[in-house]
Amino acid sequence: MGEPPASPSRRDAPAAAQASLWADLKIFHAIASTGGLALAASALGLSETTVARRLKAFEARLGLPLFQRGANRLIPTQIGVALAADAAAAAEAVARFETRANAARARDDAPVRITATTSISLFLTQHAARLSAAAGGIEIVIISTRERLDLARGEAEIAIRMRKPPGDAGYFGQKVGKLAQAFYVRRDVDPATAPVISVSRDVSSRIEQHILAWAAGRPIAARVGDSAARYESIRSSGAVSMAPCFLADADAGLIRLEEPPEATADEIFLVSHESSRQRPAVLAALDALRALFREYRGRLEGLG
Repeated sequence: MGEPPASPSRRDAPAAAQASLWADLKIFHAIASTGGLALAASALGLSETTVARRLKAFEARLGLPLFQRGANRLIPTQIGVALAADAAAAAEAVARFETRANAARARDDAPVRITATTSISLFLTQHAARLSAAAGGIEIVIISTRERLDLARGEAEIAIRMRKPPGDAGYFGQKVGKLAQAFYVRRDVDPATAPVISVSRDVSSRIEQHILAWAAGRPIAARVGDSAARYESIRSSGAVSMAPCFLADADAGLIRLEEPPEATADEIFLVSHESSRQRPAVLAALDALRALFREYRGRLEGLG
């Protein structure tokens, strides 16, 4: 007679062991990356006692000490450091897997989220209906923020950034134009006596330096980091400052005081990630954005 068929528990044992390994790796990675049980427990949503117990069991299973116990801290052993690097790579691979899987099963009619700075978000808002129509009627969500949302983790589908895109695998980026700024003042205001609005140094030291040089010792009335807000201060309060040319040139109530300096212009990059490029709507939105920036390149660069 042949060997009796394996019981369900015996058949499921390898799968259960594999699931346990993934769970233990997740806990080990959390401890190694945070440096302590309490922080790891908080990040995982577990109790510190549970994390400590699971770590001890994991070390026993491996037959290796992964950490030396110090006063209120865990110090990785030599093998612990090496295995922590492998655990980090595994965690990154799992996150990438989940992101790609989520993107692949996204509904065809799910919104396409575009993240950009405030000034570019205003530009996109002016043409949002056109972008939606070009993408097949898909809803376009414009996320206005200076934070660099993570496309690989699905925080947005498309990013428009003022610096070169990341060189990491899976990213696609291309330069689509420049955003120029120049000095403007209201037509009924004397620029020689108008209050000067500058910019925060941490936002753009290049623009700040240009404004200070133009002011030539005149006092700075205020500092406004957001370029669209500076445009509003020129319109509303009669100040003189730098604003995006595509906004201010279209305002009949303002006059430009100089040609936009090359030193304060920002390059515009269109960035996407392979995890979301599987969706036809995302590819259509990318095509629509390229066409839009190509058509309005002159206005964005302050050429008229």
